[in-house]
Order: sequence, then C-alpha cells, then structure tokens
Amino acid sequence: MQDGLQAKRNWWDRIRDTYRISILDDENLEEVGSYNLSLLSFYIFLSVFALILSGLVISFIIFTPVKRLIPGYGDITDNKKFIELSKKIDALEKDISAYDTYTSGLKNMLTGGIYNSSVDKIDSIAATKSIRPELVNQEDIAETSRTKELDFLKFATPVSGTISASFNPSLGHYGVDIIAAKDTPVKSIMDGIVVSAEQSVSTGNSVYIQHQKNVVSAYKHNSILLVKTGDIIRTGQAVAIIGNSGEMTTGPHLHFEMWYDGKYVNPENYISFQQNKK
Repeated sequence: MQDGLQAKRNWWDRIRDTYRISILDDENLEEVGSYNLSLLSFYIFLSVFALILSGLVISFIIFTPVKRLIPGYGDITDNKKFIELSKKIDALEKDISAYDTYTSGLKNMLTGGIYNSSVDKIDSIAATKSIRPELVNQEDIAETSRTKELDFLKFATPVSGTISASFNPSLGHYGVDIIAAKDTPVKSIMDGIVVSAEQSVSTGNSVYIQHQKNVVSAYKHNSILLVKTGDIIRTGQAVAIIGNSGEMTTGPHLHFEMWYDGKYVNPENYISFQQNKK
C-alpha cells in the first residue's frame, strides 16, 4: 500500500519537476535563450490549446457555409438553389396535376360510357312506365342509375333566370339556356378544379369545371371569364359574367351543361333555376 502511494507521489512529483530548455547557437554553442517549464504546465498548455482549437473548428463549421460540405451534417434545405428548385418542382407538380385533371375531365365529358344493367333494373323501369320490358332502352336505364347517384349530391344554382331552351339531346342541345340580367355572375355548382377556361369560336368564353363523383359542369357564352385553368373553385364562387360571346348564340344568356361519367344529363333534374319556362 505504501509502495503504491509512494509511486503516485513520485509520479506527481515528476510531472511537477521543473526542466530547463536551452537554445544554443550551433556555431559557437553560445546560449541564445532558455525556458523553464514542467511537464504539468506543458500538459495544461496542450489541453488549453486543444480546447481552443476545437472551439474554433466547431464554430467555423456551425457558423459558416462549410457545414454544407460535410456529409450528413449540412442541412440541404437551407441551400438557396435547393429551395428554388423545390419551388419550381412544386409548381410543375401543380401544373401536371391540373393538366391530368383537365384531360381526364374532357375525356369523361366527351366519351360516353357503356352502361350495363340487370333484368331487375329493366323490369323496375318497365313497371314505372307501364310498358313492356323489351321496349325499355339502355339510355333510360342508364339515366335512372345516374339519377340515383346524383340525388345524393347538392348543387348550387349557376344563375337564376328564365330557361329559353331546355335540355334536348336529340337536337344536339346537351344543356339548358338561361336568360338573366346583364352582368349577372355565373357561379360554380360545386367545389372543383377548372379544367378549361378559354375562348371558343362557337361557344365563346367557356369554363369547364371538374367536380367530385366524376361530375363536369360547363358554362358557355360568357362575356368575361373570372378564373383560369387549374384554379381551385368553391361552391357558389363566381367563375364568369353572363354574356353573348361565340357564334352559337342569339342573345345574352348562359348555356349550362352537366356531364356525369362522360355522359350528358339534364340539369333541370338536379338544379332549380327559379324561373318560368317559355
């Protein structure tokens, strides 16, 4: 035990011993300078120097752009170029999403679907109309099926006025014409996204909006468009001003169409326009 304590004291004494370092001239061995120091002071000096150097290196890394060069340390999201590229990518993603919605909406609107039905549906429609099942056509069955699904949706009135021309697909009139006062705002029937807002030679300033449940609404012959392709629209939001643009018109009115699953439907079955028919 005493030998251990003696060894410890000897070690402590040794690092506290003072040593003299002399600097001699190599030619005449004349002493140029001398320094006194101990191992303890030398260790303390090295420790302090290491701490200061470490602090300087850490501060240099933290407070300068050098940290971006260190793998796994730099935050790339702070990089200005990265932020600019991220914004451009986000904008491109929105454009692509709007374009996809646009093409999907037009495809669903312009291409009719094939509707299959069972014998039960045929018999049900036949009983309602009091006619033989074999005389019921597929379009009647499809319209009844669509009516059941659209009845669960709530539609706003695009404009309130007088219907001058009703829905008549046999004459190529796939919507209704509503006459309203000049400068009347045309409103969206549901939440949705604008898949097209542009001018056409035949239908003038027209807006097409894709809604939920694969419903597309069309607003034609407007004087002014208040939205653009890709805009997110809320129910009742004004999308245009009623007008008389385009060749296929005889006066200021709104030609309004509704499409469901790529097939036209009669808007009067789902929306009250609060007017008296002519």
